[in-house]
Amino acid sequence: MNYPWHEAVYQTVMQRRTEGTLPSAMAVICDEGWGGTALLSQIALSLLEVSPAQSPETFAHPDFRWVVPDGAVIKIDQVRALNEFIVQTSQIAPRKVAAIADAHLLNNNAANTLLKTLEEPPANTHILLGTPHWGRLLPTIRSRCQRFQAAHRIEDAKTWLDQQDVAFKDASFAEHGYAPLPTAEAGSDSVDQWMARLEAANPAPVLDELMKLDIPHFLSRWYRYLVWAQRDRAQRVLLAFAEEINQARLQIETSNAANARLLLERLVYQWRSIKARQRAGQPSAN
Repeated sequence: MNYPWHEAVYQTVMQRRTEGTLPSAMAVICDEGWGGTALLSQIALSLLEVSPAQSPETFAHPDFRWVVPDGAVIKIDQVRALNEFIVQTSQIAPRKVAAIADAHLLNNNAANTLLKTLEEPPANTHILLGTPHWGRLLPTIRSRCQRFQAAHRIEDAKTWLDQQDVAFKDASFAEHGYAPLPTAEAGSDSVDQWMARLEAANPAPVLDELMKLDIPHFLSRWYRYLVWAQRDRAQRVLLAFAEEINQARLQIETSNAANARLLLERLVYQWRSIKARQRAGQPSAN
């Protein structure tokens, strides 16, 4: 799907193609929730001069390779296979194109293997690295890629959501970082609905439901919700609790030893304590 906020960077790349000034290595950068993979696909297929409306995952073409993470990372074997493709001669397209989605998930061995190809790229071959996290790529890889970054504004997201007839709450919009695509998927669903249920006498059944979700993603939403809820008055206790949520999310994302259930139970206990104090009219303690 084409999104209006992609148009400027897409047209820039197409102009470079017409001028014959395309770099061998390009980083296509688009924030999470703004359709970065769709932009990467649109550019890659257009460089092959085929219809960009096709799905890159199922599109078979001798001069095209599409790489996505194998599980949580992009592995060295995937990059080795990509390098073997890159050194071949183009068969039917005017150029060869290799696209790596979520390139920030290249593991160290894979990144270093790719670096060797980026240092001496074959002629008439273009390697595209798509990512919302430019800073997570190795500095040596960043130095060999020309950046093409999609620009967008919150107003663009709101306009697009209105055009899609998506009914959403302001809280839900904020929870998703003001990004249009997850907001459209969530619709009117908001963290405050979960919070109301967690105030029940026995929150265990709700905790069981939460454990079926993507916990780091839910904690990100919870954190943003609290920040949004205090947009008019910064209550120290709630912002401090928001930081607790963020730290729990980071533990779950970065440590195999993190106990997601235990961390979530601790956060729920703290939340219930804060709400109980608020109902009693008492100042909340950190």
